[in-house]
Amino acid sequence: MKKVISASRRIDMVGSAPDRFVEILEEKCPPENVHTLVIWTKNATNLFEYKPLLAKVKQYDQLFIHYSVTGMGGTFLEPGIEPTEKAMSRLNSLVDLVGDPRRIRFRFDPIVHLRLPNGENYCNLPMFEKFAPQIAAAGVRDVSISWMSTYRKVISRLRKVGIEVVSFSHEQWQKELNWMQKIAADNDLRLHGCCVPGMERSRCIDGFLLNELHPYGEKCSTRKAKGQRTACGCTESWDIGWYYECAHGCRYCYANPKIFDFNGTRMNTD
Repeated sequence: MKKVISASRRIDMVGSAPDRFVEILEEKCPPENVHTLVIWTKNATNLFEYKPLLAKVKQYDQLFIHYSVTGMGGTFLEPGIEPTEKAMSRLNSLVDLVGDPRRIRFRFDPIVHLRLPNGENYCNLPMFEKFAPQIAAAGVRDVSISWMSTYRKVISRLRKVGIEVVSFSHEQWQKELNWMQKIAADNDLRLHGCCVPGMERSRCIDGFLLNELHPYGEKCSTRKAKGQRTACGCTESWDIGWYYECAHGCRYCYANPKIFDFNGTRMNTD
């Protein structure tokens, strides 16, 4: 049985290391052994502008892309991500690349609640109302959402630049979810919670769907993935990424972002 390759939950290989991504695919993932190449990215530029990567991914029978847009691209919260308008303009090109909008999962995550250094409260949730009709216009129907995970190291990193995490009640969370569900329904979108307590368990890597969509009808494993969070419903895949520094520098990231202060000075993130 051919494998599902995940590239990657750990780091944005497209945006941070497209050359290394190509090397790993060439060395470890021959197309004839791969059922589906699942790509996770919030900066798809290199899929189109780094020609060796584009040529390589086109060798695989099936591509599935998780595409994240939070509305914070190009800001102090996501300094290495292209501006939101440009990111959203890539949706149609991504659909063309994979050949079927069902092979795109739009990710509006994380949703953040933060208090900025100037005392202003910030939340990116309102951007979803703007994104929803654009997602639907591209033919994409599935949207994953999550709220920012408040890991200790994330809280510490944010505090170093004067940003505080704003707590909110379960009632507020439910109100936000209900609002998003209404927007989704109005635009014929399906919301999936990515390890979100209180939402139905979902599969970001969904072997059942990948089997259904495979252009040659080939089958991959539909067994539950091991080593994922309890609330994760994903099926088996091989993640080829790593926890090296990610050049995007998203301040809320729980992995290993390259972080600079507001003056452009490299910061210690320990």
